[in-house]
Amino acid sequence: MAKPHFSFWIIAGLGLAWNLMGCLNFVTQMNPDAVAQMPELYQLIIAARPLWATLAFGFAVFGGALGCILLLLRCRMATVALAVSLLAIGLTVVQTIAVVGMAPSTFLALLVGAALFWYATIAQRSGWLR
Repeated sequence: MAKPHFSFWIIAGLGLAWNLMGCLNFVTQMNPDAVAQMPELYQLIIAARPLWATLAFGFAVFGGALGCILLLLRCRMATVALAVSLLAIGLTVVQTIAVVGMAPSTFLALLVGAALFWYATIAQRSGWLR
């Protein structure tokens, strides 16, 4: 197995930090008292979100965190987990756009999810994952 470039560890670590912040956001949004303290736009998004979109949000952030952990462990399944995360991000984006339009944070989440999946495929092709 090939030794990954030092940037591999930085990218996987930053990706994990990003997704862990998403996991914290998800857990916070499950707390009605915390939601009441959020800006009105976020309250609107959360209140209008159907169950399928809440599940997609969970798969997006927890799948992304798992994918980054698997990257750090140099496991091939990282690519699968990050693909599931990206698909779930796409579903979440569709629902968010339907409620409030394209928000910058929505675009950023899609961009980071796509970049992490793309990087995992590069790592796999480079022989960095087992």
